[in-house]
Amino acid sequence: MRRAAPWLAAAAGLALVLAAFWPGYLSWDSAWQWWQARHGELDPGHPPVMVRVWQAVRFVLPDPGGMLLVQVLAWWAAMAGFAHALGGGAWRRVLCVWGLGAWPPLLALLPHLWKDVWMMALFAGAVACLVADLQAPRRGWRLGALALLVAGCAFRHNALPAALPLLAWVAWREWPGSRLRVGLATAALAVGLHLAAGLANLAPGARDTPVWPVIAMWDIAAVSIAQDRVLFPPDWVEPGLTVQDLRRDFSPFVNVPSFASGQLRLNFYYDYTPAQYAELRNVWLSLPLDHPRAYFGHRAEVSAYLLGLRQAQQPDFQVLQPAIVPLRDNPAVAPPSGALHRALQPRLDALVDTPLFAGWIYLALSVAVLLATAVRRRGPGDGLAAVVAGSGLLIALPLLLLAPSADFRYLAWTVAASLMAAAIAAFPRRESL
Repeated sequence: MRRAAPWLAAAAGLALVLAAFWPGYLSWDSAWQWWQARHGELDPGHPPVMVRVWQAVRFVLPDPGGMLLVQVLAWWAAMAGFAHALGGGAWRRVLCVWGLGAWPPLLALLPHLWKDVWMMALFAGAVACLVADLQAPRRGWRLGALALLVAGCAFRHNALPAALPLLAWVAWREWPGSRLRVGLATAALAVGLHLAAGLANLAPGARDTPVWPVIAMWDIAAVSIAQDRVLFPPDWVEPGLTVQDLRRDFSPFVNVPSFASGQLRLNFYYDYTPAQYAELRNVWLSLPLDHPRAYFGHRAEVSAYLLGLRQAQQPDFQVLQPAIVPLRDNPAVAPPSGALHRALQPRLDALVDTPLFAGWIYLALSVAVLLATAVRRRGPGDGLAAVVAGSGLLIALPLLLLAPSADFRYLAWTVAASLMAAAIAAFPRRESL
């Protein structure tokens, strides 16, 4: 019964999500990727691997609900594998699956067909493999973790920093020895992972459009407003753009309004030369040096929204988007409904402005795990807990300077990693670890 318990609990969790939230929620990003899957087009600005998975799913499962099924199946399988590897009695395993898998912010994110949720589920599966490797060391577990990390990085372009601590752990387990040896092995694994994830996202014939100008132009707009002068290179704005125009369109928690009027000439709709890209990049990179107060003030404000320090001022759509956005010729789909949905979704919505959805809580939990494991050093279990906590921190910290908006979904892995790290630290199987 102990072996079956986490899998039965995960099956119940899977059934709950499907019954309450079928066929899932589609924000604009999700609807755009569904459109690509239907038409066979690829946009490198969004992970092509997600489109290819969606295309494969469409052959055998209802669309778009089939994608929801595969997404939540990956999550609950990771939770069951994690609880099984942690061990303990049947009820402890069940509570681990439900406590982590249905933690309110994670349960609320699960129905959204987002690359962030896929990355979270795949990284959680990798951690489950590494915990299993502690209990019964096998190269197969480590190879499985590597494969899941590659897949997770393919789904989320900025996932590599979060993978680095886990890769270092795999290197240490596979090639124990000097720090130099482990460091070189980690670097080699990181390069291999990056290349493999990039290969999975190749989109031959598609326009390869850099995504960094979205962030750069939002930052430049914020600093231009603070300095009361337009700092953009002339080729990137419409003639006659004024600071008043920038101020009218600007939002401190999402970049989209700044581009709505079309007066900022976003590279998705214009062809730019390498020299023009370099000119924009030079202005962007000069902001911290030439206008530090305005630049870091802007980034501090974005981070305050992202980390849940301004929940009352932040619109709920930056946290959850429980709807199906119509886009182009995508078929009309009835949104989730039914008694179970009516019982769950309003309760999840009511929690959006509580500490459960505040990112800083999970950063603090990750730091607490790092400090506790560093002090007591109880064994490999504590080491893995610290590594998982570090992974959650490293997906979040770059966002303080690079987030294009304050969407809570960017912190999905931070939330999951902090909880998994705490579970590893609190409930190791001491006889095996």
